[in-house]
Amino acid sequence: MNTLLEVELSKFKTHIIEYFSLKNILFKLGYASVKDKINSLKEEGVLISLKKGLYIHNSPINNTIVSKEIVSNILLGPSYISLDYALYFHDLIPESVHEVTCITTKRNKSFDTKYGTFSYKHIKKELFAIGVIFEETKVGSFIIASKEKALCDKIYFTSNATINSKDMMLEFIEDDLRIDIEDLKDFDLKIVSEFYTISKSKKIKIFLNLIKEL
Repeated sequence: MNTLLEVELSKFKTHIIEYFSLKNILFKLGYASVKDKINSLKEEGVLISLKKGLYIHNSPINNTIVSKEIVSNILLGPSYISLDYALYFHDLIPESVHEVTCITTKRNKSFDTKYGTFSYKHIKKELFAIGVIFEETKVGSFIIASKEKALCDKIYFTSNATINSKDMMLEFIEDDLRIDIEDLKDFDLKIVSEFYTISKSKKIKIFLNLIKEL
């Protein structure tokens, strides 16, 4: 592969390159047909397609690991990581989670890629920004739910469990999710309260009352 092209592509520390940036690089280096060159790079394994117009650069120079978390934010935006993946990220649940579970203001969607499965659940805009945080990495940052927001999202979106009392909520948290109830004692009540105020969810109200008792 052209050394100059490899150097230009390796400037993207995340390995993630959008079509517009890729097109500009190829034009600058004098490639007449951007489409043909992109297809050639894909066939060579230099570029791996995530979706139309979004690629991962498989670089022999840039050896940083591709961040699935950063990929998830870019693959479909606006979005943030939440639900099972975020609960595991915050050490609330014991089992490792391989599918990156996300929340978006757009429609439900799922992507199966070489780097794993990324799933997105729709939430109304008013609930989207509550309790989300930025996590920094060596190659960039990503948006993820705080532990409070992640658990609120999980309770809010769980429709296959009947939760209409404090005892049922405890059973769901401890038995179904396998979360240690002691880990909830330092939860930020403001986040849970704001989520309830906007969502009016009966399950979130039960959860809020449980947290207050802790």
